Amino acid sequence: MKKICISIFTVCLLASCNTGKIHSWADPAFEGRALGKTMVLGIAESDSLSRQYEGLFVGRLVELGVEAASLHALVQKTDPVSEEALVAALQEHNYDSILVTRLLSETERQQVVTTGYYPSHYGNYYGYYSHAYSYNTAYVQSFMEFELETNLYDVKSKKLVWTGRKIVYDDRSDLTNMKKIIKEVVKDLRKKGLL
Repeated sequence: MKKICISIFTVCLLASCNTGKIHSWADPAFEGRALGKTMVLGIAESDSLSRQYEGLFVGRLVELGVEAASLHALVQKTDPVSEEALVAALQEHNYDSILVTRLLSETERQQVVTTGYYPSHYGNYYGYYSHAYSYNTAYVQSFMEFELETNLYDVKSKKLVWTGRKIVYDDRSDLTNMKKIIKEVVKDLRKKGLL
């Protein structure tokens, strides 16, 4: 019974990680200030994932009335952008803020998934009473857990305005994970009065 309770607790704990809030901090001096014109940067090993993430985030900000653009849409190269090139792009296009998301860690995890409770005998009550038993079937599922950090910087002062971390896991797609992160970042930025 103890193993079953631990397994159920583990599944509940993992499920809450997937849907949990973002953990964040905001500089009190900037709370209540609108983002202004914002550049979005996604840092990933894959250039195509960076571009996809930036595009999704820019689309969401534009829906909310924020003037935004993707760094990869402005700087047509796959190598990391130098600090000089980034500062020049931000100043040339009069950006107020830059949002940077990066992967902090990725960990392979496992969870026990129960599939049901089955009796071993379907006979009459006497047969069941005399020699039947029941069992709980389960299997172990592996998944990747990703911890991502998003930072919002004020371009003029170069100060960190807001930072948030979120752990996501999802065996469906990278797109699903990206949407989860963007949703939670936007929700928290609105809560802090930055959006």
